[in-house]
Amino acid sequence: MKQPSVVQDSGAAIDLSMVGHVQVELAVQVGTIALSLEKLLALREGEVLSMQEALDAPVTLLLNGKPVARGELMAVEDQLGVRILELA
Repeated sequence: MKQPSVVQDSGAAIDLSMVGHVQVELAVQVGTIALSLEKLLALREGEVLSMQEALDAPVTLLLNGKPVARGELMAVEDQLGVRILELA
């Protein structure tokens, strides 16, 4: 018999056996840019869009489109990673 998945949340145990298999989408939002529809449609391959955020600015983690945490980008070997700084 398979043991239920349990997660500790603020001292309380949460049984994930009923929902642990549900797929969710976690996205990292680096920043946003406001531009006109004309400029958007004029974009070409190779163009660079400059954002106001600094390279070390916190990023927002979105779970199914809703903000759930803040973090910082970091290098993990030759890939990007996110270090969680704060949970919402």
